[in-house]
Amino acid sequence: MDMSKLKALENRVQIITVIEKAALFGGDIWQNRAGEPNRHVSQIIQILVDIKSDFLVLRTPTVVEIDPNKPIYIRLSYRNLIFRLFPGEFKVNGDKITCHYPEEARALEERKGERYVLPFNSDISLSLKRVERTLRETTYEMEIRIIDVSERGFGILISGQNKDYFKKNDSFWLKSIDHKPLRHDILGSVCYIAPKGYYLKRGDVRVGLSLQMPLAQETFEYLKRKCIIVLSA
Repeated sequence: MDMSKLKALENRVQIITVIEKAALFGGDIWQNRAGEPNRHVSQIIQILVDIKSDFLVLRTPTVVEIDPNKPIYIRLSYRNLIFRLFPGEFKVNGDKITCHYPEEARALEERKGERYVLPFNSDISLSLKRVERTLRETTYEMEIRIIDVSERGFGILISGQNKDYFKKNDSFWLKSIDHKPLRHDILGSVCYIAPKGYYLKRGDVRVGLSLQMPLAQETFEYLKRKCIIVLSA
């Protein structure tokens, strides 16, 4: 992650607002061990927020091993929000970390436009082909379920057996949407790969796709009519 792209959030209200939106997408925990650079400790698969009590609960897949005498770093998948917690600002209890909202945080700038969430059982998909990483590699076209859509991107769900198909910053060609071929393929890239939400099957991952050009208006309107929830980006 290029830290130069992250901007300091201006105030506490903005920090709380972004974290609430991030609660759906999980994240990662990092900690600096003696004589070692920051290393990945665990994924975050669930984020519970309690504004009245002013605290967060970060849930991990298994019991997490963290040194309570050293700071931890939290990176949430939504907008790559990052903040640091010092000793005494967090508590570890098995697979849960409890902390107050941070006083300072950095994140990518907010996307323009809104995201339209599709019904979980809609089974609307897109077809794409990843660009080969090496000259020797051969990739194949894959049909993938859409979770949400914006004018220039998608949130998609990839099953556990195919979760290694994408890596962050991979490029791809978008070929069709809901089994309808596009007039022209659209080039895009992977902007994040998030751990599964607690409500999804074990091993599934959520992937964010960014397109280099907006969807055709009729295609975008078609998907918007299928949505059940509208989220600010």
